[in-house]
Amino acid sequence: MSDPKTPTAWGIQLSKLWLLCEKSFPVDVKQIALEVTKTRFSDPIGIIKGHNISGVDGMLSKRKKGDWCISYDETVNIPGRINFTLGHEFGHYLLHRKNRENGFRCSQEEMLNYESGESRKFESEANKFASYLLMPASDFRDQINGQLVTLDLLGHCANRYGTSFTATALKWIELTEQAALLAVARDGFICWSYPSRRARLLHANLPPGTPVPQSSLERLNTAFDVNQKNHGFRVRPGVWHPELEAEEFVIISDHFDMAIFLVQFPYSGMVEQMEEKESDAFTFLVDRSAGFNWKK
Repeated sequence: MSDPKTPTAWGIQLSKLWLLCEKSFPVDVKQIALEVTKTRFSDPIGIIKGHNISGVDGMLSKRKKGDWCISYDETVNIPGRINFTLGHEFGHYLLHRKNRENGFRCSQEEMLNYESGESRKFESEANKFASYLLMPASDFRDQINGQLVTLDLLGHCANRYGTSFTATALKWIELTEQAALLAVARDGFICWSYPSRRARLLHANLPPGTPVPQSSLERLNTAFDVNQKNHGFRVRPGVWHPELEAEEFVIISDHFDMAIFLVQFPYSGMVEQMEEKESDAFTFLVDRSAGFNWKK
């Protein structure tokens, strides 16, 4: 079996391998990383273990004996975040270890604040690999197709793949043909937003610093009520888009005490197709990384 050349191809190949071995979801990154690298490379991943380095989600480092170590913050208690971090570091191993033999040290801040183009490229590629390894597109579509997308449905997918809600929602936004938007806010202001391809055609994008609509802020206070958490609210044009009604879901984020708004535009109708630069959720997220440090 030849080695793939892209993060997407690597993720697809290894997720297929996982399923061919009659394994079920979620993909056990520890198991597949140790087994695959042991049989395919002379400098395999020799150990994956927890560490107690505060603020560092994951690390890839080369050991004196020539193999590699992945370590992760074992104190993280957010479901799915560790598994995605392991997938991210595994991606660095497969794609970048020959470019940077001193390894990678990936905290949330460092991952999102790299200044060089090379580092942004590395982080985006590692995220894309983890996305395709843990959430294969074909299986993801099977879980979603024909159903109304709600927080419960995305939560089902997050549980199935062992990923965080944020990573799972970004995957859906990347794959969907619907007009939809994921927006993350803190202190009443948008930190970053990511629209689906169709939503981008409708110019449904909120720059960092945009105030969260007042009505949405008021509903945020009710989001802790589990009975309302999965209930979408129809909102008038002018709230999330100048001309379109929207359906709004809100949940408290698993990162930095932020709030996540999942906004769908079910009445957007057909839009004229336009040429646009190809993008993906994780490249977009890295490009919008300044939003995490944005201060009002």
